[in-house]
Amino acid sequence: MPELKCPVCHGVLKVPDDALDGELFEHEECGAQLELITSNGSKVLKLAEEVGEDWGE
Repeated sequence: MPELKCPVCHGVLKVPDDALDGELFEHEECGAQLELITSNGSKVLKLAEEVGEDWGE
């Protein structure tokens, strides 16, 4: 299980080996919503983008 660094608080977050690109995680230490990104074979976490509510408009 790889340990990745939180881009917000720089704490450690353990990510499952079978985690998929784009999967979301919540960092328990700081509460940040993080997205897993795979680039050139390495995995990193980035702050997940906020998605506004779609009221069917």
